[in-house]
Amino acid sequence: MVAALDSGLEFYRQVLALRGYRQEILAADIANASTPGFKSVDLDFAAALKAAGAGSSGPLWLVDDARHLQPGGGAAGGVPAGAAGMVKYEAGNEVTLDGNSVDLDRAKMKSAENAVDYEAAATFAAQTLKMLQIAINGSPGQQANGG
Repeated sequence: MVAALDSGLEFYRQVLALRGYRQEILAADIANASTPGFKSVDLDFAAALKAAGAGSSGPLWLVDDARHLQPGGGAAGGVPAGAAGMVKYEAGNEVTLDGNSVDLDRAKMKSAENAVDYEAAATFAAQTLKMLQIAINGSPGQQANGG
C-alpha cells in the first residue's frame, strides 16, 4: 500500500521538478536576451515528462552546445534523469545582427505560463496530500464527534 501512495505522489514530484528546471532555462533566456550569439532554448516538457516515466509547441531542434545544458541548479536540484537531453534550440525565432535569437516578449510569456502551470501542479499535489490525510485520519467533523 505504501508503494501505491508513493507512486501517486512521484508524478507530482517529477512535474514540479521539470517545471522548476524549465523556469531556470527560461530565466536564462531572458537574462541573455542581449548577449551576442546566445541561442534561445526551451525544455520539451512533454518529452521530458515521458522520459521521466510520467505522462511542445512549435518545432524544436536538439541542442548541440553543451554550454546551453548547464543552468544553475541543473540535475543536482532533483530534476528527473534525462531532462537535460530534452533542452532544445527554438526554431522560428528571428536572429538579430549580433546572432542572438531570444524573443524577449515570447520568453517572458512562456515563463509566466510555466509559473502558472507550476502553481497548478503544486496545488494538485497539496490537495492530493490533504485527501490522503483525510483518508487516513478521517475528516475533522468525524474526529469532533468521536467517530
